Amino acid sequence: MTDIAPVVLPVHGSPDWEQFTADYVAQRLSLSTALLEQIRSDTTDDVLAAWNDADIAVDQAATLVETLTEVHPDPDVRSRATALLHEVDAFRSARDGDPALYHAIEKRLVATDDRTRHLRELVLRDFRLQGAHLDDDARRTVAQLSEQISAATTEFADNIREDVGSIRVPLSALADMPADYIEAHAPDAEGFVTITTDYPDLVPILDMCSDRAVREALMRADYERAPANDEVLARLLHLRHDKARALGFEGWPDYATAPMMMTDGAGIESFLSDVAAAALPAGKADADVILARLREDHPDAESVLVSDSRYYLETLKAERYGVDGRLLRQYFDYSRVRDGILALAGDLFELEFRPVAEAPRWHGDVEVYDVHARGHHVGGSRTGDDRVGRIHLDMHPREGKYGHMACFGVVGGIADRYLPESALVCNFPRGKMTFDDLETFLHEFGHLMHAILSGNGEYARLAGLSERGEWDFVEAPSQLLEDWAYSHDVLRRFAVNDEGEEIPENLVEGLRASRDFGEGLLTCRQLVYAQMSYRLHRDVPEDIEAAASAIEREFDVRTPLTGTHQYRSFGHLTTYSACYYTYQWSLAIAKDLATGFDRENLLDPERAHRYRDTVLAPGGSKPAADLIADFLGRPFSSEAYADWLASLSK
Repeated sequence: MTDIAPVVLPVHGSPDWEQFTADYVAQRLSLSTALLEQIRSDTTDDVLAAWNDADIAVDQAATLVETLTEVHPDPDVRSRATALLHEVDAFRSARDGDPALYHAIEKRLVATDDRTRHLRELVLRDFRLQGAHLDDDARRTVAQLSEQISAATTEFADNIREDVGSIRVPLSALADMPADYIEAHAPDAEGFVTITTDYPDLVPILDMCSDRAVREALMRADYERAPANDEVLARLLHLRHDKARALGFEGWPDYATAPMMMTDGAGIESFLSDVAAAALPAGKADADVILARLREDHPDAESVLVSDSRYYLETLKAERYGVDGRLLRQYFDYSRVRDGILALAGDLFELEFRPVAEAPRWHGDVEVYDVHARGHHVGGSRTGDDRVGRIHLDMHPREGKYGHMACFGVVGGIADRYLPESALVCNFPRGKMTFDDLETFLHEFGHLMHAILSGNGEYARLAGLSERGEWDFVEAPSQLLEDWAYSHDVLRRFAVNDEGEEIPENLVEGLRASRDFGEGLLTCRQLVYAQMSYRLHRDVPEDIEAAASAIEREFDVRTPLTGTHQYRSFGHLTTYSACYYTYQWSLAIAKDLATGFDRENLLDPERAHRYRDTVLAPGGSKPAADLIADFLGRPFSSEAYADWLASLSK
């Protein structure tokens, strides 16, 4: 079979990026326009094929430009991509709100099997969620609101990305930091060091710096980024509420959960209430343990600040379990971790990652690999040693780049037509990483594998990571893959220090023993984010600062940093809107999926291959509940998650 070529991007530093991006979008929107007109005018015999081709074109346009807004080093290209993303979003909103298309699809898109019936139901629901079934005035209102929501969403994200905070501290304040960290932060003429809120600066300070004032100052700088987002978020909350009401929903949480496994906004509230009942007692117990240890260093401490917890959790893990973050870092060199995770994924899923040195890329730091199957079917079509995808690893921070960790699409895969391409966009140090970094790498790589392995379906609407899919399931494969960080059989393959010594088994045993230590406190923090996401959209408060502070006081077991506004830089308020509950929901799924593996042999190929074929490769071709049942041989159960939550209080 003929190999499918990847998209041809301009080379790094080329002046052609702006023109390439504009042409790329224009060509795809033009193609989609022509195909949709055939459906409207009843001049095509195959409505399903025409709709799918039009959908593929729009998805391709949106996917690439959204990624470029976050990663391209040239601010002019990012600005151009942002404008084009608005154009694509407006096009898609107009398409999904078009009553002529809606009625044509409803009348003439014929389902021939379970998969196409599922697709038809989803497409018609997409139309209704954009108001295609409403009268002219109502549709115009929804269309205007959708356009304004898109603009506000991009503005919120841009403000976060462009605002990196920093503090200046005397070099002496870093005396107990690892040598390589100090070497990477040369003091200025006055003997002061600048520490930024970028992850490679921020995380080691919060984990390892004994100077309490430095930790607090850096966290304050992080929490005070993007002040313009106060106004943007207020506007966005009102726009979303108005759109939901115009479509007949009680509010945005009900609208946002319409494509989800979760039933509605009330379901979010009930689920989070159950989590809080189990997590708060455990969280308060964790906070008491941390406070007692904090008072050994600071006898006058009255409470645990949010800037204290990471440092003292790491300290207590070292003292109780022998898990010292400084000691661990020597085993997690970025290059070895990268190669080790590629090899691990290769063995689990029968893949091979081949570096492509000559591949064009948007920045010189980006590492490109072609993904090849090793003698198996991927999604039921390609076989043998075929190329099944391409990945772009953009792993280190730089000015103007997305500041967190995420998997972004480049091209959505379609069987025998388009090669799936995705980018891992992270902000890891170039040298030694923390164990948390390793877990995060595995988590995000789970998204990457989901995107590549599900990229061999026939229909764009059923893609594995479709933004219109069941987003409360999408974190589960990533959270599941974190388990592999706690296996000595896995870590010994790449967790090696500069002298070539592998990570000791007793150290990994300590990691396993300490894994749930502090999880009550950390789950409470996740509740803060989830409740903030849900309640801000449920209530649309006039005073966002007061509402956010009240949520922190109710669910966080630590003392907040007074006068800070973390919600301004909480990027998931745009991507997840009211649905940040998904991290705990999908954790419940991940705990259940984990029961399908042998905990003593996570490298067992038979179970990994079944998981690949039943959960990852099908993408959105079935409801997520069916994928879980296909793998486990029974319906999804929250029993493993409930048992885990209960164990945190023991």
